[in-house]
Amino acid sequence: MKTTIRSVKHTFTVEEVAVLNTDFRQAFANLKAVEAEFDKVKASYKAKTTEAESVMETLNATLQAGFEHRDEKCVVVLNAKASKKLFFLESVAAKLNEASPDPLDWPEEKAAIVEAMTTEDFQKELVEAESKFDLFKEIVIFPAAGNDSGVLAVGRLNGKWYSALRVTIGQRKIEERLDSEQTCSKKRSVQIERSLGRFLIWVEEQLGREAAKGFKNHVELVKTEQADREE
Repeated sequence: MKTTIRSVKHTFTVEEVAVLNTDFRQAFANLKAVEAEFDKVKASYKAKTTEAESVMETLNATLQAGFEHRDEKCVVVLNAKASKKLFFLESVAAKLNEASPDPLDWPEEKAAIVEAMTTEDFQKELVEAESKFDLFKEIVIFPAAGNDSGVLAVGRLNGKWYSALRVTIGQRKIEERLDSEQTCSKKRSVQIERSLGRFLIWVEEQLGREAAKGFKNHVELVKTEQADREE
């Protein structure tokens, strides 16, 4: 008999159905794996695109601004009178130092950064300023009681004596700086007596004459103790 091949209907057997189910599940799993890999690649390229856009925007902003911030070594200058902390680039500070060895004379407009001084800055500046004085000493004017205290700082600079009062009585205070712009004396004892005299005048103005009398004995005792100390 003559034979040929044609497409005819075929009903699957149980075994064939089982094989088809297995193939279907495997194909479905393969599809999900491909989709997951595609999502991963897509996310990776999305991140790369975002990064490239960010770099471009940063460069554009830098070009528009004409400058950028960089970490540089700076010389710090504390100007207590102006309550400012100035940062000068080392290269700029070197040139300014040639013109003026005193950093307080350097023009503020040459500073890279200008900030307000903090309480810690003031304390640091005060310590640095006082370190320039020879034979520096803090003399107790009267014994401390609670928050009340009285100290006279004295020191020598370029052969002259300078002093500063640091007194707290209640809410009233004297906080002077020990620097070369204060009134000075050739003798240590004279400078101490001048400052103690100012202290008594201040106490009398702030607390009255009767209250000032209570401090006079302390002042006289300090004068006597310091009179013979002419370092």
